[in-house]
Amino acid sequence: MPSVVAAPDAESVQLAAVPTKRFASHRDKVRALAWSVDGRRLASGGSDKAIRIWQPEKDSRGTASSLEMKGHASEVSAVRWDPTHPEHLVSCSAATGTAKDPGVYFWDIRQPKPTDIVQSHGENLNITWSPDGKTVVVGDKHDRVTWIDVATKKVIKEVKSSLETNEFLFSHNGSLMFTTQDGQVDISAYPSGETIHRVKTSPVATMSLDLDPKGRYLAAGSNDATVTLWETTEWTCVRSLGYHDDPIRTLRFSHDGRYIASTAGEREVHISAIPSGKKMHTIATFGLCDAIAWHPTKHLLAYAADEMENGRSSGSFRIWGM
Repeated sequence: MPSVVAAPDAESVQLAAVPTKRFASHRDKVRALAWSVDGRRLASGGSDKAIRIWQPEKDSRGTASSLEMKGHASEVSAVRWDPTHPEHLVSCSAATGTAKDPGVYFWDIRQPKPTDIVQSHGENLNITWSPDGKTVVVGDKHDRVTWIDVATKKVIKEVKSSLETNEFLFSHNGSLMFTTQDGQVDISAYPSGETIHRVKTSPVATMSLDLDPKGRYLAAGSNDATVTLWETTEWTCVRSLGYHDDPIRTLRFSHDGRYIASTAGEREVHISAIPSGKKMHTIATFGLCDAIAWHPTKHLLAYAADEMENGRSSGSFRIWGM
């Protein structure tokens, strides 16, 4: 795996001058962020059991500038917009014990309450849509992946793995699914589930995945603090990014595949160039960062760190590029 060495240049200097804007309305930590398919709205989910809908290019901050949607019984751990409809989204909760919230919640932002709730086993960590918007897939802390038919709001399939299963996603045409299992990525046909190929991404658990917008590279973030970049023809590793000192928490490609943003157990977000892997900029955060989301058409990066204010979570997130 070839390594890369960061060096400042004109582009890095330009990125260092990019402004950041703060948004605050949640009453506890922001745990999830996602842009709508048209880029007009940003959804945030928090430990305060609420989802808020923002129009960042119009909003500044405060409860008056965001729409609050309630229905969750516990923290909102993941939100994802329907890739075919700019006003529909889905959410879930990873809460455990007495706070367990097993529902998968479907929303229409024109209504303040969920339109449907599909009961799952709960403790849900990850959620995604198929590109055609017909299926939602949710994964829980017990390595179980559940498929939900969006039209009927019925569970159509469940798979319980003996391997640690973290993030999963669809190929852009919906014919493949990529699923992290321990230190590898399982590539399977959709909807049959037949395994086509396995890529050994790390000697330890791989936690996060993303596919670049052109389908050229799959990025994998693992507990060995590395982000690896795999070309999707021969499935060889073309880059290994070792800028983090702790296990990778999340990573995402920009809309044009020019950059990848990644976070780990440090108070910073690294932005690296693709395909060179060169570190272009580091955003210093005010706490550990678990949620990042690139705008679908612009170089705007929303990120949520556990930022404290007067001894408690500020309930805020920031957008780099505004």
